[in-house]
Amino acid sequence: MNTRKILIRLALVAFFLCPLTLSASGERKAMSELVDAVQLFTQGEYKKSALLLNALLRQDPQNDAAYYYLSMCNMAEYKLGAAETLMQKALQLDSANFTYRYRLAQIYAISQKNEKALVEYEKLMAAKPKDRFLPDEAAEIYLRCGKYPSYYAIAKGYMSDEGLDEEAKLKYIGGLFKDLKKEELANMRPYLDSMFIALDAAHPDSKAPMTYWCQVLSYFKDWDGVERAAEKSLIRFPKDTTFQSYVTFSHYYQGEYDKAAESLLQEIEWCQGNTKKQLELYNWLGEVYFKAERKQKCYAVYEKALKLSPDYVPVLNNYAYFLSLSNKNLKKALEMSRKTVEAEPDNPTYLDTYGWILYLLGRLEEAREQFNHAKLYGGNDEAVILDHFATVLYDLGEYRLAFTYWEKALKKNTDGEVVGLEEKIAAKKAESQKRDVSRK
Repeated sequence: MNTRKILIRLALVAFFLCPLTLSASGERKAMSELVDAVQLFTQGEYKKSALLLNALLRQDPQNDAAYYYLSMCNMAEYKLGAAETLMQKALQLDSANFTYRYRLAQIYAISQKNEKALVEYEKLMAAKPKDRFLPDEAAEIYLRCGKYPSYYAIAKGYMSDEGLDEEAKLKYIGGLFKDLKKEELANMRPYLDSMFIALDAAHPDSKAPMTYWCQVLSYFKDWDGVERAAEKSLIRFPKDTTFQSYVTFSHYYQGEYDKAAESLLQEIEWCQGNTKKQLELYNWLGEVYFKAERKQKCYAVYEKALKLSPDYVPVLNNYAYFLSLSNKNLKKALEMSRKTVEAEPDNPTYLDTYGWILYLLGRLEEAREQFNHAKLYGGNDEAVILDHFATVLYDLGEYRLAFTYWEKALKKNTDGEVVGLEEKIAAKKAESQKRDVSRK
């Protein structure tokens, strides 16, 4: 069911929760036919109800209640144009009727007539400033229109409201990330910042607001902001490993590998006795050292991790892969990588490592077999795996197929994970063309 129909059904549910108070005109004309029409409406017999209501209006064109119910019948049948005209007529006849104005605002909102809807909602909120539901509906329209200051005025109130629990507030913010595009979220970023400040102030003893905020800042790749938020949170929540991890993230993604290593070492110290967590951190620390070109420290960290757990496959895989990138201790790397594919035979990352080491050892057919297997389990979506497979095919003399996979790798290499891929492909094409000319 589309969104418009869902909104209409919600409005019809609201009809039963918010009964109509008839105007004086409606009360005077309330007769058995009107009662019958309303009963048919409540039973879902919208067409039969509409017939009775139209007959009533022929007798009494000033019956605002009949216009109201006839509008609701059309709304139920998704005839929004007719529903709007009829509700406008009801409101003209009784301009003070809150329910008529509320339904008209809903019809405008469902019809995407946002400006008209907001005019009506603002009148409604002025009439009932303590109503909790009207601002919520209006906020959705402000957001839809990109009127962020007006939206924020309402949303900030939710964040500060002591009557709402923390989980509900976090779900409310989470809904924004579900419903809005990244560009829209970026435009309202200052208001998001302020919402989290208000939320954190309302729940000073909880880690959840700042944890979520660190996630949001990471989503925007605001690594300076992540660092500030996480370090500020560590003052309030000392030795909290979640916030310490965000400090590490901030350094890692800014290429500050020495600082990232220091942060990881601090977290490892806090995790004494938690072997599982320490293994995860050692695995990350090894990667950080490798990126910092401190390879001996990388290998030493992995050796330390394997003393804790000799069969911990993430470390085995990374250790083997980094050795292969250095073209060092390939037999040891192959043995470690073999353990990973035995433990997880359908993991494309582990198959890639194993296949690449086989390639470096000159075992091309065996390497091809591993890459073919990796393709079945997601390898076709990874630029690194596609590049490795193409390299194997090229060295096997399957040039056309190799370039096919290199082109696929190029399309998948959107984040630049494979450095210099375009130049590599161009060089291989030039090389193959020279070879073809020499053959002639």
